[in-house]
Amino acid sequence: MKDKMIRHVAVYLRKSRDDGEFEDVLSKHRDTLLALVSNKNWTYKLYEEVASGEKIESRKEMQRLLRHVEEQLYDGVVVMDIDRLGRGENKDWALIKDTFLNSDTLIITPNKVYDLDVDNDDVSFDFMSIFARMEYKTIKRRMKQGKEAGAKKGMWTNGKPPFPYYYDKNTRAVLVDEAKRPIYRTIVEKYLNGNNLGQIAIWLTDNRIPTPYNIKPNGIDKGWSNVTVQRLLLSEIHLGYITYGKTRTKRGQVEFVPEEEQIKAIGVHEKLKSQEEHDAIKERLVKNRLMNPNGRRNLFPLSGLLYCEKCGCKMQFRVAYSKSKGQYWNTLCYHHYKDGSKCEQKGKALDEEFFNALYDRIIQLDSNIIRDIEMHNN
Repeated sequence: MKDKMIRHVAVYLRKSRDDGEFEDVLSKHRDTLLALVSNKNWTYKLYEEVASGEKIESRKEMQRLLRHVEEQLYDGVVVMDIDRLGRGENKDWALIKDTFLNSDTLIITPNKVYDLDVDNDDVSFDFMSIFARMEYKTIKRRMKQGKEAGAKKGMWTNGKPPFPYYYDKNTRAVLVDEAKRPIYRTIVEKYLNGNNLGQIAIWLTDNRIPTPYNIKPNGIDKGWSNVTVQRLLLSEIHLGYITYGKTRTKRGQVEFVPEEEQIKAIGVHEKLKSQEEHDAIKERLVKNRLMNPNGRRNLFPLSGLLYCEKCGCKMQFRVAYSKSKGQYWNTLCYHHYKDGSKCEQKGKALDEEFFNALYDRIIQLDSNIIRDIEMHNN
């Protein structure tokens, strides 16, 4: 009876990046669902996206669809199968179910119409959500195993390769973009010949060379940054190596994997710099990183960035001197509590060990974070 009352529907399409699905999956699903809608003479609105089904928070079209379902804009939502709605956590499935149930909206697939007010459909939905979650975990595990096996053989398994490489889908190999090869070599040679990161970034921007991610916030290309140039210079991919498993997600938090647990192998791709060049680049970066020129003029570059772990107040800086170290920077906490007692935090000499630790932490930022930084030119 409810099938006769269906007039206006939403058509939701999702192709998953995580499942290794083919490029034409989305178009095939679209043709199937639109044919169904056309045969039923329903009016419709289309929602489609390419995203993992694991978390709703990363699926903007799904969020928009659920808002509209909650507003009771549709009699039903047409999908290829229940698992297109999601494959993720129990809380996401609970949200999907509650939204459809409370709005009295049907879930329509080519094989069946689900009415969650009906006990049998309600139970079927619960079982299918469990199976979808199990299937997703199995697919993730197999993909991880496949990537690990590929990395051990020196194959590329990390998504888009860095400038000036590109991934050839036909040969499944990482190749060098011949138009970009001389640009990369110029970057290396300029740095080894005395140009600093900023000068190289300006040269690249002035010559209108697209940034590696080709991000144009608000339609404006912000150009190259020092960080992008430095990451290219330090990358071991250009040295001929493949590294897999630098980070992992644990309880929703991204953490760095110890180097000894990562998979590192000689890649099958062409290397673009020698070991001697790589070592020379690292040596120069180490020499340049220990003290910012502003620091020598008593304008400390970390002012306002270091906080006391014990009381949470900003640390202050002063120049100290000792016979063994000579002149050096020291950071101190001068905070006094309301009872007049001083914070028990001891001073810390900002020596080579400190700067090396800070530097190592900064250059290991997740690629997504770097992408966001470059997007906002910050």
